[in-house]
Amino acid sequence: MVLNNYSSSLCSNWGEITHGVPQGSILGPLLFLLYINDLPQITNDNSKIVLFADDTSMIITNPNPLNFEKLVNKIIQDINEWLNTNLLLNLDRTHFIRFVTKNSSSIDFNIMHGNTKIADVYNTKFLGLTLHNTLSWRTHIDTIIPNLSSASFALRVVKPFLSLDSLKMVYSILRMLTY
Repeated sequence: MVLNNYSSSLCSNWGEITHGVPQGSILGPLLFLLYINDLPQITNDNSKIVLFADDTSMIITNPNPLNFEKLVNKIIQDINEWLNTNLLLNLDRTHFIRFVTKNSSSIDFNIMHGNTKIADVYNTKFLGLTLHNTLSWRTHIDTIIPNLSSASFALRVVKPFLSLDSLKMVYSILRMLTY
């Protein structure tokens, strides 16, 4: 690839891609979706895989805690095979969250990826929302308040200097940046 600017040309070398999808390309998102298109087919009726861009989430349900742990580990094993075959997985960003009622007792689960225990978290980001394991909105609200406060301040500062159309544009940009 060659990039031209006013003072010089920058050139990168060609290279073979042995797996994955080239990052930063225009076709990258489409190629990635084609690459992982068969992943949802490896689950059963008690689970659902949600794919959004390069973020993959599983929703697994089972009212019996013992059956739940076995089911999750079986699904993780199946997905693990698929991921190893397709050379994908970022264990640093892999965790699980159990949705519970506020009064339910805590049950320890050992959800494994090979010999590594997957972290059990109380809240997680999912499509821009911060979900708490009790489905309380408090964590999400606490997360977005500083961003909304900064955005409101920025709008107040620039309001006297901009037209309504320009303010709408600034608002749209700030809205994208705060989520």
